[in-house]
Amino acid sequence: MIPFIAKQDQLEQKLAEWRQLPESSLMKVEHLLSFTGHKVYAITISDFSIPREGKKAIYVTQPHAHEPGTTAGMVDVIEQLLTGRDLLGQSCTFDREKVLESTVITFNPIGNPFGRENAPELYYDGTKYSMNEFRCMIFGEDPENPGVQWKRVDIWDIREENAPNPLGIVYEPVDEFRYVEPNRHQLSSYFKLFYQMDAQYQYNYWLDLHQMMFGQQDAEQGYNCIIFMPYPDNVAPQHAEENSRWADDITKVWLERGFGAKPPITTPYTDIQAEYFRRNYAEINNRMSRITTEVVTNRTLFPVDVQVKAQSAAIETTLARLLDN
Repeated sequence: MIPFIAKQDQLEQKLAEWRQLPESSLMKVEHLLSFTGHKVYAITISDFSIPREGKKAIYVTQPHAHEPGTTAGMVDVIEQLLTGRDLLGQSCTFDREKVLESTVITFNPIGNPFGRENAPELYYDGTKYSMNEFRCMIFGEDPENPGVQWKRVDIWDIREENAPNPLGIVYEPVDEFRYVEPNRHQLSSYFKLFYQMDAQYQYNYWLDLHQMMFGQQDAEQGYNCIIFMPYPDNVAPQHAEENSRWADDITKVWLERGFGAKPPITTPYTDIQAEYFRRNYAEINNRMSRITTEVVTNRTLFPVDVQVKAQSAAIETTLARLLDN
């Protein structure tokens, strides 16, 4: 089994190891401090002896505490970029030297360390939680309706809500009273770190890594990954075209490597959830290409290696295609 590195202490141990490598000059590590005192890391990889001008820059992220396979996939690719080999010791599948020479890649491996540290498991493979139990763990259990998932909102205040206890791990506290879902509100560490790093590198691409449970029928048919693209009314035409080609490339590689990839689709959220995305990403979608991976989680039909390898493949494919564009 591929090493599954997803907790904050695991990441920090790995950072300490990377800093001791002869190739450590290829890495710059920055962070912001969350309200809870956690370091939210930005790990930037490139050949910094070559100026930023002319390089393509990509931001690779994950905002959700309950989606640890995204972190594990990122760590595997960072290992490849620094050493030329993945965490199993196998040679990387892309032209590492050209990637380092011609791109800048920033990773935010744990967008919500507070939530991740409060997560009950390292990963989720469907053996410990039913889907309903999993959702209640993510969002909290409605205190007025035991066994029912609490609501999903961009921001809420404990002074105004009869909140779950314990809280759902999806949420990040941003002050003494307020909590946000990281990819749905600008007060999150996830967004604050993006703007901090974007000011330095002016990213051309944003690859956002996620996991979802997939419906029972999809799971039984073997589907375990899909690409979500921004709403058509929320993205510049030139980026919409690039997003489509990019999503097709990843989907093709997923299929070639034996994953059960569904065709890319527009982000399927509607109503207020769709409004959150339009509100937070409109300006971003109009100045860069951005897509979202969704890889299976909490399904007994799929071993945990699927989670890591599918996310790694999405990042690797992205890096390889940047060399041709």
